[in-house]
Amino acid sequence: MGSFYICPTPIGNLNDISSRLNQVLSDVDIIYAEDTRVAKKLLSHLNLKKEVYSYFKGNEVKKIDEIINFLNDGKSIAMISDAGTPLISDPGSMLVKELVKKNVNIISIPGPSSVLVALTLSGFDTDKFTFLGFIPRSGKERTKFFDIVMDTELTLICFTSPNRLKKDLEEFASKNIENEIVVCRELTKKFESIYRGNAKKLLKDIPDTKYKGEITLVISRSQKIKNIDVDNEALAKKLIEYKVPKREIAKIISSITQEKVNKVYDLIKNL
Repeated sequence: MGSFYICPTPIGNLNDISSRLNQVLSDVDIIYAEDTRVAKKLLSHLNLKKEVYSYFKGNEVKKIDEIINFLNDGKSIAMISDAGTPLISDPGSMLVKELVKKNVNIISIPGPSSVLVALTLSGFDTDKFTFLGFIPRSGKERTKFFDIVMDTELTLICFTSPNRLKKDLEEFASKNIENEIVVCRELTKKFESIYRGNAKKLLKDIPDTKYKGEITLVISRSQKIKNIDVDNEALAKKLIEYKVPKREIAKIISSITQEKVNKVYDLIKNL
């Protein structure tokens, strides 16, 4: 059976191509790519000619059997995305799960990732962080996303598109989310741009220039008080003595700490 290679490609600057990536793409029999046109430009830069097949969100299920058949025939296959590491907010995880079941030899090549580039230049805590993928466009998932931002104790990283950045920042501002945000555009490219500040400041600072490709956002941990301190606990006990209902006490403390009422109630219900 052939081997399957997960191959990160440059997120902008083609000089970031590693010698190992070049060697793997040179050696494999077939390449699967998110966009065959983008893949052929990369291969042209490397002076390589290879069979290139499409593998994107719309056909990923249909392609699984085809890829497994190639591997069974002894073909070696590389998967690349348009930029960065495949499977990270890109198709491929479903395929890899199936290949693991088939005991296929899977090799993941280290390489470029806008997630890590943005995180390391953010200036925020890097010991622990959470990657949230693309900011949801609407519905419950979008509401849940902003709830996570308001409550997070970790650095968050996410993607958005150039035409949705302003709308996303406007929602941060309308919800009075004060987390510091680092907006990264055109990472590793000639016109790389980094903007820092809360949403209100960013809306003033970021020009209305049209950009291509995804934008990476790094969001600092929540700035609000996360737990009831000794004084607030004492306040809760005093109000209980005056027979104020605990649910009302939770509302009062919530207005002081900006913590959710239910979380405050859970902390005081056994006092």
